[in-house]
Amino acid sequence: MRARGFIWIAVSALLAAGSLAASPEVDAFWQATREELAREPMDAKVEAVPEALPYRKFQVTLRSLEGVPVRAWLALPVQGEAPGHPWPVIVSTPGYGGWQQGVMLGECQRGYAILQLFPRGQGDSEALWRFEGKDKLTRDLDRPEKNYYRGAYADVMRAIDFAASRPDLDPRRIALCGTSQGGGLSLAVAALDPRVTAVVAHVPFLCDFRLAARTPDSLVKSLLDRAGRNDEAALRTLAYFDPLELAPRLRVPVLMSAGGRDETCPAATIRSVHDRLPGKKALKFYPNLPHTTCLDFYNLTWTWLDQNFRQSPP
Repeated sequence: MRARGFIWIAVSALLAAGSLAASPEVDAFWQATREELAREPMDAKVEAVPEALPYRKFQVTLRSLEGVPVRAWLALPVQGEAPGHPWPVIVSTPGYGGWQQGVMLGECQRGYAILQLFPRGQGDSEALWRFEGKDKLTRDLDRPEKNYYRGAYADVMRAIDFAASRPDLDPRRIALCGTSQGGGLSLAVAALDPRVTAVVAHVPFLCDFRLAARTPDSLVKSLLDRAGRNDEAALRTLAYFDPLELAPRLRVPVLMSAGGRDETCPAATIRSVHDRLPGKKALKFYPNLPHTTCLDFYNLTWTWLDQNFRQSPP
């Protein structure tokens, strides 16, 4: 879909160091989570996929937090007889439905390694582990250590561990990209993992839970209302996973988008996260875009990545 009449909101800003900070409780929570993940062996299994493709494709299985297995697909360009060099890596994650990825494997032919991760219980990882009971967002809303997204964020970090472990991938150039839930995952994990060097988030979900919870027709409000958990205790738990809370940590280049007709992930929730980002950032606003893909933004993504991520490591 090509959206017309966009407005460029964006820009680059650098706030004074320390002017914004995540809460100590949130910091301690994620420090403990990273330490627990580090104690879990990765047990990476990589199998070549024998398909007639103009690039190389691999199925990857990883062991993540609490021993949960997750699956990913890795696509690498064909280098031919050229001297080998490590590829910049784009880690992509799916939307809330669990399947649709924001970056296709074939895009590796632009000169990137593409690693499509499916967090626990989603997409191709569902065959390895399934969560029972409530919807992902509303599980264990009184215990952040048991909430689904603690494990899902750790799964993305484990994918970064895998990328950083391979000699054919450049650990100094790892970008996170995604649409909707994938965009929210990208923003949050990039704030938590210093190995990430760029982020692209199209109409991201999971942003500014408190505002979303009181915005009619938003997915957050719909899910919380349906579960009977649109309450203060639930919002306190969700704060641990909110890119709005984590944004002050995120100092790498970020490209975001929002749609003026998007009721699922309202533009105001996305803009509030953008406004808290202390580093180089851009927000592309499409007044007539609902919650869907956007060809203009997809094309812009590659130009932006070439300029802000691919050319040289930081």
